[in-house]
Amino acid sequence: MPRIPPRYQPTGESSDGGMGSVFICDDKVLERKVAIKFIHNLIHQRRMIDELAALLKMRSKHVVQVYDILSCNFEVLGIVQEFIDGQDLFESHQIPSSPTDLYKQIWQIASGICDIHTLGVIHRDIKPNNMKTDPEGVIKIFDFGLARDDKPQAGTIGFVGTPGFAAPELYTGIVKFTKAVDTYAFGATVLYLATGTLPQELKETPPKPSIHGYFSSITLNLAEEITKLLDCCLATDPKVRPDMCNVRDALAKHLLFNRHKALVVHDGKPSYLNSINRSVGLNRTSIGQIKIIYNGLDFRITECDGEIFINNQEAKVDSILPSACVIAFGSPDRKQDRIYVTFDVSHPEIVL
Repeated sequence: MPRIPPRYQPTGESSDGGMGSVFICDDKVLERKVAIKFIHNLIHQRRMIDELAALLKMRSKHVVQVYDILSCNFEVLGIVQEFIDGQDLFESHQIPSSPTDLYKQIWQIASGICDIHTLGVIHRDIKPNNMKTDPEGVIKIFDFGLARDDKPQAGTIGFVGTPGFAAPELYTGIVKFTKAVDTYAFGATVLYLATGTLPQELKETPPKPSIHGYFSSITLNLAEEITKLLDCCLATDPKVRPDMCNVRDALAKHLLFNRHKALVVHDGKPSYLNSINRSVGLNRTSIGQIKIIYNGLDFRITECDGEIFINNQEAKVDSILPSACVIAFGSPDRKQDRIYVTFDVSHPEIVL
């Protein structure tokens, strides 16, 4: 066992992985359990520094938190981080019984990856083994041993990753990669969580994803929008894969089905659109009229006639209103004759 400061009392629990050893300790100062990760071989010191840099920047509900750094002879030896008790998602996995159960899981994972990507970091080893559920039911992503900054020169020589979850481009010699490798791994993780397995072609090295997709055929009957997004996550071409923040937002929208509420202020009078009052019609004689309907997911324009503009863009039937916008009656050249209606959507908190 590496030398650990007296503040941290080993509990006797430990585990070994390809990138290092993890020891569970009691923090005698703050009276909490922590996980201290050490690297087996200092050849991997650069990867450990990458992990440290990534974790120090994390301030996410769905990513483990770093508490301390252990060093000796000016070399980083270990990272003291949040300890999540229990099994990882690979060990504790149970196939969800409904789309909502799956959405709740994968929205949390997508949120964590989005937070990682927002900081310009690529995790590069997203998989169920690197996720745990804390005592409050919150899924958290850990193990940043393969993390890299998201910069144009990001790359590596040779394959580093987990077959089945590693994107096809990671198998090609000198690899130049982007955040899309995490998006692919997310898609594979979702497929595993939804079905309990991965298709054989995804286990090949390199994987050969089906062009026909996988998620439309699973038994959970996922929403069409979510099915398409998840299939795109597993696209062979990294440029086709969606941004993880867009995936997170789409999942949130379906988790909040029929719970959104919009406030419309017209002539100083407020009205609400929600699951009870699903439509509102606005009109100005000789200028134009518009009808907006809430379908449980979006606030959509179903009728539009005349000079109607949304945030100074011409309104179109079947377009979705943004969360906060101004509806203007009258074209911009009317200037003082224009009439404005404010439209604001409130998003309730997702309760796990």
